[in-house]
Amino acid sequence: MSYNPETWTISSNEALKVSIADDQGYISFSPLFTYPIFGDAEQIFGYKDLKINLVFDSITFLPFLKVNYSEKLNDEVDDIQKKILGFLPSSTIIDDEAKWIDTFTQEQKELKRDSWELINDYNVKNEDFQVFKTNFKQNGQDNLQSIELNKRLQIFVLLFIEAGSYIDTSDELWDLFLLVSKKTQKILGFTTAYSYFKYNGAQEFDSNDEIYTRNKISQFVIFPPYQKHQHGSWLYNSIVSYWMGKLTVKEITIEDPNEKFDDLRYRNDFKRLYEDGFINSLPTTLTKIDLNWFQIHAQQYKIELNQFKKLVEIGYLYTEQFKLARLIIKKRLYEKNKDGLLELELAIRNDKLQTAYESIKQDYDRIIDSIRVREIDQNPLKKQKI
Repeated sequence: MSYNPETWTISSNEALKVSIADDQGYISFSPLFTYPIFGDAEQIFGYKDLKINLVFDSITFLPFLKVNYSEKLNDEVDDIQKKILGFLPSSTIIDDEAKWIDTFTQEQKELKRDSWELINDYNVKNEDFQVFKTNFKQNGQDNLQSIELNKRLQIFVLLFIEAGSYIDTSDELWDLFLLVSKKTQKILGFTTAYSYFKYNGAQEFDSNDEIYTRNKISQFVIFPPYQKHQHGSWLYNSIVSYWMGKLTVKEITIEDPNEKFDDLRYRNDFKRLYEDGFINSLPTTLTKIDLNWFQIHAQQYKIELNQFKKLVEIGYLYTEQFKLARLIIKKRLYEKNKDGLLELELAIRNDKLQTAYESIKQDYDRIIDSIRVREIDQNPLKKQKI
């Protein structure tokens, strides 16, 4: 037997195949990340021809796991099946495909979504989709259906969100939003969100019976087979629109968004401001723009203050008010880095501000280009009911 390490080593991203199955077959794809399961190197040692098949029913997301290999080095190497099962629910079916099919078929027949609140529906290419919200607590008791579904979905957080982690469903402040095909009942994606208590001072607290919250989108996943069809934007806008209608929700934030999701947020938040007429009514002089102005309008749209400032900057570039855009961006940069900049000579200070401005403008131009492309292809700036 050869003990050459290369012979017995495989990338865990290549070995693991994730599939979503329906009555027409299945679609397979590779994960983006496997280090939460197999370590930072994302390598598996000790097997030849290793194949890890993790399959989910498209409606119930009941998992099926089958691990195959042609040869195992010895009994001391990691037990791959055991390792993955540590991240899957106890309902996972192992090896027995017939049992898995029978189980999810029965689950589909008994499926009830009474505890789900329909918050929006929309149509894409003549197919209807629905966005639901559910909680992990109902009348003070565990909502077992939603808890089990989250256990089945949550491994996608590890596999597709860098530094993603599981949430604590015993905390009643967590919500789960689900994107579902109305016709097939397939789940296309999901989002977890958390409601933080927002304290605005003793006077406001004492004068109100309502508890105000700062709501945070935490994990956001559209499954790979359903990406690039605007479902991400629809899910995001559905949640934002739902919270905009809640007087107790004072601010909407995102937890550590990656660049891809950041772009989605910028495009859709900008679209919302544009459709409301805000972008085309931006002040034409900086004397009207101060911290109070930003705070008033950020609160109106329930957007975090720093995010709102950046949207205003994009707005000036979008409407081709380039001088105002440059001035307002540099003003923000100066205020943010004032202490360090004041230690520099004027020429160096101005050079650093200009360099930072050009870098920010380049990124904003990229976002604006994506907005304009969608305006041509899908007319996203046309008013529509969310």
